[in-house]
This record gives sequence, structure tokens and C-alpha cells, in this order.
Amino acid sequence: MGRLADECDTYAEIGLSQEVFNKANNKFTVNTLVAYGTTESNWDLQGDSWQSVGAGGDAARAGDGGLSAWNGQRLSLREAWADYQMPSGIKIWAGKRYYKRKDIHILDWYYLNNSGNGFGVEDIPVGNLGKASLAIIKQQVDEQAGQGANTAINSWKLDARWEGIPLWTDGSLDIALIYAWQNLSDPQKDPEEKLCENGTVCRQNNGFLGTIEYTQGNLFGGFNRVVFQYGHDSFDKVGVLSTGNHAGDTVVPYPEKGNGYRLIDYGVIEQPSWNLGYSFMMAHRSSFGENTQNAGEGKKGGDGWGHPSGNDYSIVLRPSYKWSDFTSTVLELGYTNQVNWGWTGLWWQAPNRGYSDVKRHAKATKVTIAQQWTPGSHFWARPSIRVFASWLSGDLINHRATGIAEDNHQITLGAQVEAWW
Repeated sequence: MGRLADECDTYAEIGLSQEVFNKANNKFTVNTLVAYGTTESNWDLQGDSWQSVGAGGDAARAGDGGLSAWNGQRLSLREAWADYQMPSGIKIWAGKRYYKRKDIHILDWYYLNNSGNGFGVEDIPVGNLGKASLAIIKQQVDEQAGQGANTAINSWKLDARWEGIPLWTDGSLDIALIYAWQNLSDPQKDPEEKLCENGTVCRQNNGFLGTIEYTQGNLFGGFNRVVFQYGHDSFDKVGVLSTGNHAGDTVVPYPEKGNGYRLIDYGVIEQPSWNLGYSFMMAHRSSFGENTQNAGEGKKGGDGWGHPSGNDYSIVLRPSYKWSDFTSTVLELGYTNQVNWGWTGLWWQAPNRGYSDVKRHAKATKVTIAQQWTPGSHFWARPSIRVFASWLSGDLINHRATGIAEDNHQITLGAQVEAWW
């Protein structure tokens, strides 16, 4: 529904890079990035970036187990990699890095993020048709939420990119293909022992994720980007907005079968007296019938942990009126709607909790107004110091803390700073 007035912690990333050698255009560079995040209410909502969650499940992400990538009042080394750039411009790299991530800023949401430890070759010229890159990136989890060694994930992800394909003036195309191959243990290969059942064995399927992205630059002072994504089997969560964040960074930790589709349109319009950030997303997931273990009645595919067949929608608009070069008033409007069979994220509205049935539709709306001060009037001017008022309402608003079923709305007043330098 948009990130404005919905940031819940204090965090920072500091990146340092140094060219350590340069002779006859042969360049070696070392890159590092450290991060620090606080834990708010025993849960670091911004702290994970979905790299190496580790054992302990939600407890690890919350900092209880101290295993998440960065939280619990401690530093984390998020990137540590080096590259060698040849005179041709081609680079060879190895190490741990955020690899060619793509995000929608006003959502703080990554529609493509195959990050982790790996090796690759990038910026290979393809004539006058852009550049290609190839990489292999590892995802490894020793066990799933304390369920035993046979629930381990040992995934190799082959990543191929073709970027900057020219179309017409200020128009270009990017293509990204990722194939995840699961290196299974002998128990995980056993067809009779494939389920995450009583903490014993869980087999992961291979998966494919394809992304095609069209960018039109220099459009009304900003840009527009249209993205289509398709995910198969262990990447089918691309069809679920609520769990499709950081697509490509993790594979589904159980024997998942299905297809996911996602269409995104987002961008920025910049005008002398106003600007607008916007995002439109729609997604569909088709879960195959064999995913019905622990699903219960009424589901058309799916599983006890994941999201069955259904559709997700999201619309966010952030218009801003510029009073001067240093101050502006921002309005952010957000709406989301989940439609699926038997599970909408409203698991607390189940019959055993006093409800007649779990809702098939789950909606939420947000309206935020903020006054902000920035060093410049353009959309990306930072730091931005803001005071805000926000109203949220709908099925997805978390009323579990109060225990009052009708408590599905809230008003928030606050202040924040967002900065980069």
C-alpha cells in the first residue's frame, strides 16, 4: 500500500568501494556494504532483505535466534565482493553482493532480487544491442525452522541477463532469466518422503523465473516502466504480491508446483510545481492440485504454509505539490485486494476463532498526508524530513494485538527522515 508513514524501524547501509589497481585499463575493485538495523517490538520489519534467513523461521527474522541477516542491534556484512574489469569493459566478479536488484521505491518492494554469494561475468557487449551478463548464485539454508537437516535448501541459481536493448528514443528492454536447481540429499529424493511432515523430510522442486522489462525514459520529466514476470514451480510465488517480494532471492522451501504471473507498471512524473510517483501491480498464481497437503477443505491447490490459487492487486499513487525548492506537501493513496480460494492471509478470522468462514477477499486502504522538507524540489531529493498523518482501514489491517474483531482501522501520527548521500 506504499511505504510513506509505514516505516517501522531505524536502519542504515554504508557502502564502501575502492579501486585497488588500474594499469592499461585493467582495473580491480573491492566492494563492501555493512548494514545496521534496530529491532522494534521484537520484530525487525525491514531487516531481512531475504538473504540467508537461517534456521528458526520467524524467530530468526525477529532476532530471537540472532540468525537473521541484520537486526538485533548488530552490524551485518551485506556485501563483500571484488571485480576485475578488462580493457573491453567486461567484468569478472566473485563474492557476496546485491546482484542487479530491481525495486519500486515507493513500495520498498523488490520485484527482482537474486542476491547472495556467487560468481559471474557481466557487461558483455552484444554488438549495438546492449550487454549480457551470466552468473551463478548459491542459496543455502541448513534446515527449515528447526525441522531437521533433511529440510535443508541447497539451491544453485543460474542467472542470465540481457540489458539495455535499444528500441527507440529513450526506450529500452531488459530480459532476466533465472533457473533454480535443487541439490537434494538422498532422503529428499525419496518420492515417498517428500513432504515437510512432522519435521522430517522436505523436497524442493526446481524452478524458473523470467522477467521482461520495458523502460521509457524522459517521459513527462521522469520515466515509466512496464514489467511482466512468470515463475514456475519453486518460483511460482511471483504470482502473490504478499509473498512475492524479492523474487528470485529465495526458492519455496517445500515441494511446490504451480505457475505465477505478475504485471507491473510504475514510474515517476516530474513537473515544475508538482510530481507523482505511481505503481500498479496485478498478480495471479495457479497452484497445482498436488499441493493440497494440510490444505483443508475449500482450497483449490495450495498448502498449509503458502498461498493457494488466486489473484492479488495493488495501486499506489504519491502526488506532491511543491511550495518551494525546500518544502512540499505529499499525499499517498494505497489500495490492495487479495482474492483466492480458502486463504487470504486472514488466518486469524477462522471458524475456530469465532468467525463463520475465512474471507475470500482481503482488502486494505491507506491515505497518508505529509509535509516534507528536502534540499531541492525533485522527487528524489534527499534527505527528506517528514511529519505525517496516516489512516489505514480494511481486512488486512492487523487488529490481532487488540483482540477486537471490528478493530480494522487505525490512525497514525509521526515523523521520519529518509536519507542517502
